[in-house]
Amino acid sequence: MYDFLKLIRFPNLLILAFTQYVMRWCMLSPYLAARRYELNNFFQLKFQITELDFFLLVLSTVLIAAAGYIINDYFDVRIDEVNRPSTNVVGKTIKRRVAMATHMTFNIVGVLIGLWISWKYDVFRAGSFLFIASPALLWFYSTNLKRQFLIGNIIIALLSALIPLVGVIYELMTIARSLKEAQLSSELISRVNLLIPAYFAIAYSLFAFLVTLIREIVKDIEDYEGDMEYGCKTLPIVMGISRAKSVVIGLSGVLVSGLVYVLYKWNEANEIQLSENEAGSFPFYFFAYVVIVLILPIGWMMYRIYKASSKKDWRFLSGMLKYIMVAGVSFLFLYSHEIYSVISGQ
Repeated sequence: MYDFLKLIRFPNLLILAFTQYVMRWCMLSPYLAARRYELNNFFQLKFQITELDFFLLVLSTVLIAAAGYIINDYFDVRIDEVNRPSTNVVGKTIKRRVAMATHMTFNIVGVLIGLWISWKYDVFRAGSFLFIASPALLWFYSTNLKRQFLIGNIIIALLSALIPLVGVIYELMTIARSLKEAQLSSELISRVNLLIPAYFAIAYSLFAFLVTLIREIVKDIEDYEGDMEYGCKTLPIVMGISRAKSVVIGLSGVLVSGLVYVLYKWNEANEIQLSENEAGSFPFYFFAYVVIVLILPIGWMMYRIYKASSKKDWRFLSGMLKYIMVAGVSFLFLYSHEIYSVISGQ
């Protein structure tokens, strides 16, 4: 069982599920509560997707991601013998045919669940693209694209960027349809303004994209020896480790700049938007959290990247990027607390 959990990257799957639930309950839920408050409960804005169906939606993404991890290890057995001999389980404790059968089962079940939820909530066009394209991209990534210059890294980063978006977009599409069916006035619909949580989700999607892209390049540097031996064309092999370091540091700088920009714009507005006329002041602990928990660790990580010289260093940096991802998502706990505090104080 332990080897199977290693195969499917169980901690990564927990982060995936955690991200989707936090986006639902700590970003979208307080926003809808604020809009209900503004509308004086004239229209009961609420989740349209049931908790069971949302669980199934998360489960489908988890199963597809797990299938992606399995097929990646299946095709990387020889490379992993060089890069990660102690963690490679396919062909050792888990037979190759068992790994392939599990991959196919997870993919089929995940796709069917995702398509069923998409059909049930009338977002089948978007869902069919998402739940068919994602497994296909993960297959081509494992068989070919991960060995190509940068394209494999970008594909994984794009798929990771979908994680904060999926549940939010599904919910916003169904809420928008419920508003239309309720025949509310255009003025009331504009006051609900579903674009705000959509922009919020897109911001987190960009954050996930950058963090994942950085981590993928870091992992390529860590795996330099095995990838070189088997003819891969990853960024550190094509450009050299020194230049790959510069790319990672540059992308980390873009990430820090994005966080500073978000803080600046939020502080400039000097409010957590509750309504057009009522808002809470910008809390100092928002600023403190982003600086202390995110920006300073990223700055320290940039220094560690510059000094890194061993597999142990790169493995540590890969784990640190997981921390940054979780810490970024966890900011929404503070956001949720502040919104509900503003509402209860009115």
